[in-house]
Amino acid sequence: MNVAAAGTTVKAPTKKRFWSLGRRRQAEHSVSFPELVWLHHLRQEELKKRGQDPYEGPAEQRYRRYRRWFEEEHGKIVDSYWCTDDASGVALTVKRRPLMFPDVVRLHWATDWSTKDKPKLMRLLYECETLAVKVQEVLRDTSRRLAIQSLFNVISFVLAFAETPHASDDKSVAEISRSTRAGLKEVNTFYRHAAERSGQITYVGGMLFGMLAPLLISIAGWILVGHNHSSAVGIGLLCFSAGAVGALVSVMSRLSSGKVTLDWEYGKDTLRTLGSLRPFVGAVFGLITYLALRSGVIGIDLANHDGRSYYYVVFSFAAGFSERLAQDMLLATTLESVPGRSGKNGDSDKNDSETGLTATSV
Repeated sequence: MNVAAAGTTVKAPTKKRFWSLGRRRQAEHSVSFPELVWLHHLRQEELKKRGQDPYEGPAEQRYRRYRRWFEEEHGKIVDSYWCTDDASGVALTVKRRPLMFPDVVRLHWATDWSTKDKPKLMRLLYECETLAVKVQEVLRDTSRRLAIQSLFNVISFVLAFAETPHASDDKSVAEISRSTRAGLKEVNTFYRHAAERSGQITYVGGMLFGMLAPLLISIAGWILVGHNHSSAVGIGLLCFSAGAVGALVSVMSRLSSGKVTLDWEYGKDTLRTLGSLRPFVGAVFGLITYLALRSGVIGIDLANHDGRSYYYVVFSFAAGFSERLAQDMLLATTLESVPGRSGKNGDSDKNDSETGLTATSV
């Protein structure tokens, strides 16, 4: 950042329009953290050179005004560290959100001035800041706040060390680097465990949202058929919903057993989108299974015709619960009817083992 321009803002054009007043005011009062750090440094210089009393003087008033604008945009500064001699610092902000929405906790830093001639410490702070970016983008709620608070402690510790005479001693820098990287390793381990759980929660949240579409389609269909669940359309809609529920239960059971692995660094939007598609896929499998059972593609004789709708729903739920089960049910029986499948000298067994499809999986 250009240091000379750190304490300035761009004046808004004199010509105003009604619909742009809010955005122009927000842009005019938008303050980055490096700007705030530089203004804090100017305030400290004013106290040293002019002997101003605390909380007085033009630099003090300007810093207070810009800090208020910064907190309006990013939240209240609840913890901070400012370097004494250089324009560097780190701050922790918390922006309150209404109702049950979690507060937005963010870490802000500007460290280039303090470490510009200390490449080893600059590299160390770069590692801290890289991990901080991952934590802020991936973690959520309490785990996010714990990790950010730990990183704040690490960065402030390194900045404090950078101001001491020992910052020029290679042996002292090496010792600080070892202890800091040990702390970063613990934070990174915590981040990976918490990120995995956060990714799973986001994925499940997307699945719950994705359940709305199959349920709304089923409800609309039942209204159109006059609530006649025993009709072909009514049973088909029941199977459609059962497949979606089966997909949801499948993921929930595998999450509890630790069999689901997600790449949490895909981002919350991607995980939420992928999760929302899962119930629809299960619903389609459930509907296709119902059509296959009803058309006779799968040779199952339902002797009790009065209760056959329950059989359809059970098979559709199982198909949504396991896509592989649906593939076995739909494909294995079909492949057995293909000419040339039942050859001699064990050809049929060889083909079955190659495809991995068996009719006994049902």
